[in-house]
Amino acid sequence: MKLKKLVWLLFFLLSAQTSLGQNFTLAVEAIYPKDQAELVFQPLQEWLEKKTGLTIDLVISDNYYFYWRSARNEEPDFTLDASHIAAYRVQEKNYVPLARFEQDASFHLISNFEPAEGQDIGEFLVGEGVVTLPNPNMGSIYFDQWFTDLFLQPNKIVTALSWEDVIEQVFAQSANAAIIPNSLFELYPNFLSLKESEKIPGMTFTASSTVDPGIREIVRNALLSIGDDDESFDILIELNADGFVEVDMADYEGLADLLTKMLY
Repeated sequence: MKLKKLVWLLFFLLSAQTSLGQNFTLAVEAIYPKDQAELVFQPLQEWLEKKTGLTIDLVISDNYYFYWRSARNEEPDFTLDASHIAAYRVQEKNYVPLARFEQDASFHLISNFEPAEGQDIGEFLVGEGVVTLPNPNMGSIYFDQWFTDLFLQPNKIVTALSWEDVIEQVFAQSANAAIIPNSLFELYPNFLSLKESEKIPGMTFTASSTVDPGIREIVRNALLSIGDDDESFDILIELNADGFVEVDMADYEGLADLLTKMLY
């Protein structure tokens, strides 16, 4: 038995070593303009390259529609996704979850104004603009779940290309309300939260099942080590994250179904 374990360990190390220096792709969620996304994700890219010896090429989609289309049709080596997209990749594409943001995500319906006493939110916002990112971003999905009365329906605005753009549209009063993630809501405490969603897992890092298991483990360890020293602290600042933790797929139950329902 000891000999078998030793042979397996040697195979594991050799197979991982043969992949070092190869180019791997890392697709990221399209929540920033392309130029800004490169700046946000570059520290993570450089950290992974330094800690693993791999060459990582960022894959940044132009907008959320192209990001979702790519998730359906392409198979990058690694991804950093919203949790429902990650769950879809795991369920439909056999991706392997490696780590996730430590903090859970939720979404707030925010506004600079508040309903009159006793006024329903739907009545308060009927005919008004609510801006968020387009389907299948969770902001858009929650809009469809929260506003089901056709007679008390706000106008969904999905022209924003980034969360920054969503906030700017509210400030410019081209929309009276928005649906934004809690990480963004915390940066703008002057907004009123009219409604908050349930909590779901934070952004999730996955690997294609075609990536060597040894490489996957090396990348996982590099992710989990972020935040252990001052050198990697800038990564968390750029990502607006507290750190990476292990994934429990029980927390993702039902999230992939939100997307498969859109396809059939």
